[in-house]
Amino acid sequence: MAKPGTEIQGRIDAAVAEWAQRLPVDQIPSVVVFLFARLASEGSRNSERNGASAREAEKLLTAHELAECLGVPESWVRTEERAGRIPGVRLGKYVRFKLSDVERALAERQRQGA
Repeated sequence: MAKPGTEIQGRIDAAVAEWAQRLPVDQIPSVVVFLFARLASEGSRNSERNGASAREAEKLLTAHELAECLGVPESWVRTEERAGRIPGVRLGKYVRFKLSDVERALAERQRQGA
């Protein structure tokens, strides 16, 4: 026997697929941006409810930790922050980074073709 929510989820998935098929191709990028913003908004609300998850998601990273996350040299992280191409949080002589802010800045830069 199927789980109670499975049938409803299947109908929702089918309705979304049908809607997506009718969507004009030139509107897809706008819809994707809208859905991404919605997902990010919902994700941040859910993280706030989860307490520890929100703190972990917004943990300030060192240049070394960020470099490991992004798979780039630490020198690249420092150079990009100094040039203002990625956001950093200044704490006196220290600079820390929020992964979500850096990923957002890099995604925006990619959209602009830089």
